Amino acid sequence: MNRQQLKARAARAIFQRMREGDGEGEPVLGSYSDAAQPLVSDLELVILRDVERVGPEGMLLVDQVQISVLADHLAKVRRDGIFTVGIQRWRVSEAVRNDGVIVTAAVMPA
Repeated sequence: MNRQQLKARAARAIFQRMREGDGEGEPVLGSYSDAAQPLVSDLELVILRDVERVGPEGMLLVDQVQISVLADHLAKVRRDGIFTVGIQRWRVSEAVRNDGVIVTAAVMPA
C-alpha cells in the first residue's frame, strides 16, 4: 500500500470517528462551488457545530459551523466558496485546515 492509499484510509477512519463521536459529526451529501472551479457534487460532508479553535494571536474563536470534506474529493476551498446541502447554503469565511487528507472550512449561512 502506497503513502496516498494510507492517507486515504486514515481520512476515512477520521471521518468515521467524526460521525460517531458523541453525535458531533453530521455526515451529509452536498456540493461545493467557487469562482475558480466548477461545481463539485456528491461530496460527503461532515458538519460540526460550535467548534472552538485558537485564532491569530492566541485568541479563542468559536465557529458556529465548520464543514469538512475528504481532500481526495475536494483539494481546496476558497474564501466565499459555497457549500450546498439541499436548500441550505454556507459561504466559506476561512479555510481552517488542509493537511492533504481532510479539508475543513469555517462557514456561515449564505
